[in-house]
Amino acid sequence: MVLVEKLLSIDYLSDIKLLTDVETTVGQAVSNVEITETPDIEFYISPETLILTTGMVFKEDQLQMIPFIDSLIRAKAAGLAIKTGRFLHGELHPQVVAHANKRGFPIINIPDKYPLGRLLHQISNYIWNQRKEEIEFALSIQKQFSDLLLNNTSIEKVINEFSKIIKCPIILLNPLKKVVSYSHHFTQKPMLMETVQKQFQSRFKNKDVPNDYFKMEDDHEQTILVSASNVFVFKYFPHYLLILNPENMTYPISAFTIDQAKLVLSYILYKTEKVFSSYLHTSSSFMLETMSGETIGKGILYKTIEEIKYIDSNYYLAIEVNVSSALEPKLKTVKLYEKYALIVDFLKNYGQDYFKDMFLFQTDANAHLYLILQNHVGNLDEKLKKCHDDLLNLVNIDMVFSVGESVASIDQVSRSIDQATLAFKARLTDYNKEMITYYNNSGVQHLFHDIDSKDINYFCESVLKELAYPQTNNLKELRDTLKVYLDNQCETTQTANKLFIHRNTVKYRIEKCQELLGVDITDPKVSLNLRIALTLSV
Repeated sequence: MVLVEKLLSIDYLSDIKLLTDVETTVGQAVSNVEITETPDIEFYISPETLILTTGMVFKEDQLQMIPFIDSLIRAKAAGLAIKTGRFLHGELHPQVVAHANKRGFPIINIPDKYPLGRLLHQISNYIWNQRKEEIEFALSIQKQFSDLLLNNTSIEKVINEFSKIIKCPIILLNPLKKVVSYSHHFTQKPMLMETVQKQFQSRFKNKDVPNDYFKMEDDHEQTILVSASNVFVFKYFPHYLLILNPENMTYPISAFTIDQAKLVLSYILYKTEKVFSSYLHTSSSFMLETMSGETIGKGILYKTIEEIKYIDSNYYLAIEVNVSSALEPKLKTVKLYEKYALIVDFLKNYGQDYFKDMFLFQTDANAHLYLILQNHVGNLDEKLKKCHDDLLNLVNIDMVFSVGESVASIDQVSRSIDQATLAFKARLTDYNKEMITYYNNSGVQHLFHDIDSKDINYFCESVLKELAYPQTNNLKELRDTLKVYLDNQCETTQTANKLFIHRNTVKYRIEKCQELLGVDITDPKVSLNLRIALTLSV
């Protein structure tokens, strides 16, 4: 990759002149060169191609060059170099130049003495020689980064080393578009970093971020160029590497060099995320084991797990945090698990902004995340809503909260956690997608809370058979229909309206349920057992 402005400064091409404003060359990279005399090449050229032409097709009407320029911009061409002396009488129509300036597209004049074939050969050779040196340099950088990895280097060290290499300020943002790390340039300029972060969040609110250049304003309202690159730790929610003033990068830095840095950053970020996830799961299990009194005294709890800040209090409250899409059994996807990971990251880094003295608790590596409050929070619903809305605005993740009852000592936290879990299970039973729901101790699940789960599973499977824990979509549909049918007092029309299906479909599914279960669903005793089993087998 070579910038257009660099091509214009080559000694043996010194009499090739720019016809548009110099600003049109900023950030314009050239990876390829093509010769054409036809105007319909939009779909036949690769991005970053510099087009060489005599403009023969426009000799009768130069204004036809305007839609041609627009087509090149759509194709992400690098620029247009025209031999104006051959057919265009040595000059371009002012409207053509004005349009190119307006669109930020460079037009270059080629003197008559340059045969296009020879010029193509010269520029291509220059690009390939540059590329060879860039690859050699990138391989050298790769070795440096490999050494950093082997020495278990931090993100901050990698960012600063990379910044020194490319001689540009760097900011690393997480998927929430908040600063994770930054180069030493911002130590004395925190306002610049905050300004860039806010503009980035505003520009790409709930949008994908392209690997591209774009313009921003610094803290003095001066325009600066920024290069954005996606750094993939997660498949659906990347981090973002921002390079400020990339036009100042010195040769032979290339996209390959930047890719090496991104690869190292991906590895370190992934390792950090997995280490914390494992730590959170392990520490949560240790906490439960300690509080049960089976192995270690409770006093050691405060000393052993340093990163989770327990405090002595007479108030503890567990809140299970889930993604709203987790209420759909068919949607247990990679994207869902990545959303949980982002919620963990959000609450770990910013949870204290909403709930003082909170800590996280997770019984499963991919789900079952709990927010534990260690002090009474006034206006809890408002705080939860603020937390929900902020994350939704940052990365479009819709959280739902299931709240247990408060307890007076830390060794009773497991009870509040169980209640929060039951509140979430009640959501599944009732298809409740409200943002906040509270534990209801008068429900059927509460009556069976202390019964062994194996006995509950046996009861559910005895009553519901394959519908207790359905493994196929067909069985899940039958189970859902049965539940709604019973909830609506066995009324076919109401069931059809609730499920948005035809009455005949309801009748067919209920007949299949009766056939599968071998019972009369309308029998009061059978109906009661079915309702209980459906509630307990969520």
